[in-house]
Amino acid sequence: MSKPAKQTLTERRAEELRLTIALTARDLFIADGNTSATVERICEIVGIAPRTFHRHFPVKEDLVMPLFRRTEAIIYEVLEQAAPDADPVETLVDAFTAEIRRRQVPEFDRDFLALINADPQYRLRWLDWGEGLWDPVTEFLSVRMDLGDDPFLRTLPAKLVLHTIRQAYTHWVSAGNTEDFAEVEALQRAGITRLISGLKAVTPQKKSPAAAGRRKA
Repeated sequence: MSKPAKQTLTERRAEELRLTIALTARDLFIADGNTSATVERICEIVGIAPRTFHRHFPVKEDLVMPLFRRTEAIIYEVLEQAAPDADPVETLVDAFTAEIRRRQVPEFDRDFLALINADPQYRLRWLDWGEGLWDPVTEFLSVRMDLGDDPFLRTLPAKLVLHTIRQAYTHWVSAGNTEDFAEVEALQRAGITRLISGLKAVTPQKKSPAAAGRRKA
C-alpha cells in the first residue's frame, strides 16, 4: 500500500498547529453545546493572532479538517498493517472504529459529531470526509477481492464502503443515548459484508522473505 508523502519539518509543525487549533475548537464546541465559538475566542486560548488562524484556515469551518486527516491517518495505519489473509470485513471495521476505541470517550465523540451534523457548513465537510481514503481502501480490497480492471467498477466498492461508514456514524449520532458504540461496529460490519458479498475473493500473495529483505535494504 503506497504511503502518503512524507512531510517536511515545516509542514509537520504547521499541521501540528492546525491540529491544536482544531482540538481547542472541538473542546469549546462541546463545552458550549454549539459551534458558535468565535475565531477570536479560539485564538485567545491557543495563543495566536486571528491572522495566523486565517493563514491556516480560510474559513472557520475548515478547522475540522485536521481532525478528519488524523482519523484518516489512523485508518490508513490499520489497513497497512493488516496481514494479507486478515478478514477484510473485520479489518475495515477495526480501521474505521480504531480512533474512537483508542480514545475510550465515545460519548464525547458522539456529541462532537452531533454538533458537526447539526451545522450545515460543518456538515458539508463531514459529507466530503473520506475521499482521501478511496485509494487506500481500494488497494486494501484489491489484495483480497477481484475488483477487475475497469476504473469505475474498481473504485466503486471503496466509495460505497466509505458511504456505509458515514451512514453508520450518522445513525449513531441521531439515535442519541439509546445506542452504544458497539452498535456502530455492528452496523458497519453488516453494511460492509453486504457490499463485498458479491465480490470474488482471491488468494492473498504472502510476501516472501527475500522481498521483505529487499524492502529493508
